[in-house]
Order: sequence, then structure tokens, then C-alpha cells
Amino acid sequence: MRISLLAGLLLAGATLCAQAAYPDKPITFVSAFAPGATNDFLTRFVARGVAAELHGSEVVENRPGANGIVGTNFVARAKPDGYTVLMGNGASHGIDPTLYPEIPYDALKDFQGVSMVASVPLVLLANAALPANNLKELIAYGNAHPGKLSFASSGIGSTGHLAGEALVLAAHLDMVHVPYKGDAPAVTDTMAGTVPLSVVALSAVTPLLATGKVKVLAVASPKRLALLPAVQTIDESGYPGMDFSVWFAIVAPSATPKPVIDTLNLAIKGVLASAATKTSFETQGAEPVYTTPAQTQAFIKSEIERFGAVIRQLNLQLH
Repeated sequence: MRISLLAGLLLAGATLCAQAAYPDKPITFVSAFAPGATNDFLTRFVARGVAAELHGSEVVENRPGANGIVGTNFVARAKPDGYTVLMGNGASHGIDPTLYPEIPYDALKDFQGVSMVASVPLVLLANAALPANNLKELIAYGNAHPGKLSFASSGIGSTGHLAGEALVLAAHLDMVHVPYKGDAPAVTDTMAGTVPLSVVALSAVTPLLATGKVKVLAVASPKRLALLPAVQTIDESGYPGMDFSVWFAIVAPSATPKPVIDTLNLAIKGVLASAATKTSFETQGAEPVYTTPAQTQAFIKSEIERFGAVIRQLNLQLH
């Protein structure tokens, strides 16, 4: 009996030591998008910060393809031990589950949320020559000049695309979508007047505001932005519920043990609380956002439902 009891205590102690040792090897943070964009920046920043908080080390892997599906599916199939996590976003865990009917992962069942990381608000950008200085004036101009308006986004199925289409539906606006391969070319053509409008992330716009070649007509955020205090929200303009942002969250395979999820969550909380984080995120037009694992999962569920409703209303599907 004593030998069995001693063996049990030793086994329990060994298990506790193993759990307490996490992480005892590098944590791989996967970005499902190419290097150089905001998703990549945030992945690397958070990975470094988490490694420092946990006195460990990190590896960042870029696995781009199919609007984030390739990298996301890789993490969904990874060993659920806390050593492979994903920088999920509004595409991988908001839009793609409805937009692509044959998606190889389930954004809710195959993952569990760890924490939100950041949010980048979308803005309605216009060429300076367009005779409208706010959303109400734009709608009046569109009604008076049917067929004249179009808006650019970073691509079919992007957050900017769906936000623009949601505005078209809400305001009964005669405006067609022009897809681009990223926010940067969409903004460039808006500035040149090739397309009169674009719905893009604030981070793509801030360097150009001083040029006088573009103007922001409205922001798709719950409140006005500190950077653009005079610009109304879409909600203020008479269209409530138009809160669209490009968001980012760390997620892990669904069977990852809860103690590991909690450890990662606390580390991320520490990273996001730093004043240096806020300063660094501002270079991307991003705001740090921390949530508990349960709040993260609930938010992802709500985003899938919200974007799904817009996609179904547009009858939009990609294969």
C-alpha cells in the first residue's frame, strides 16, 4: 500500500512538474498571410512578447494561401499541446467559414480562442475631387448620379468588401465593388481617381492623409477615432450596427489543455498591457484588445454569424 501510494504521489508530482514546465521548447506562431502585412507584424510582435513573458522562445511561420485557409487548416491539424498557435483574424475566423462552402476546418469546433490581440478600424476613403465630404453627402450624390459610384477593397470576401456591401444594402446606395489584391493598391487607385472610393483599414490610409489627395468620409467603428475626431461614424450618419474592423486573435487547436490556454492568455494580457505595445500597434493603425478565452470564442462565434448573414444576403460564395 505504501509503495503504491508513494508511486502515485511521484506520478502526480511528475505530472505537475511537466505542466509547470510549459513552455519547455519554442512556441510556433503561425501567420496565415504573407510577410509584410499587419497580420505578420502582429504575429511577430506578440510572439516575441509572449516568449519574453514566459521566459521561453518563439518561432514564426508564414503559411499564406487561399485567404488564410492554408495556414489556418495547418494549425487546426497540429498537435494540441500549446506549441502551435495561430494569429486568426476576421478572414480565417469570421468570413471564410461562410464564404467558402468546402472549407477544410471548422472555425469553432477545431479551435479555441486564447485572446483577442488587436483591432484596426475600417474607413470609407474618397478621392479628394469627389463632391462629398461625409456619408450623407455621398448618398445624396449617389442618388443624383446613378451608376457613377464604385468602391475598392482588398479583395472579394475581404472585410472591406463586406463592409462596403453592407453599407450598400443599408443605404440603398447604387455603388459597385471593385476588388484589388490588397489595401495598398486600392488606396493608390483611390488617390489617383481611378476608383472614387475604397473601404480599407485605417493603417493603409494614415500615411496619405496629409497629401490632400484623399479624404475620409466616415469610419466603421463604434466611436470616432482619435486620429480623425471630426469624421463621423457610419452609425452617427444614420446607419446603426455598421461596426466593421479588421481584428486579430490568437487561437489554438481545440483540444489544447485549459492550463496551457490560460498560461498563454495571461502572457498575452501582459504583452498588451505594455505602453510600448500601444505605441508599436499605432504604427499599424491598430488598437490593443485583450479578452479572456471564453470572450474570444464568443466573439468569433458572433462574427461568423454576422458576416454569414451579409454573405448569404449577397449570395456570395467562392470555391
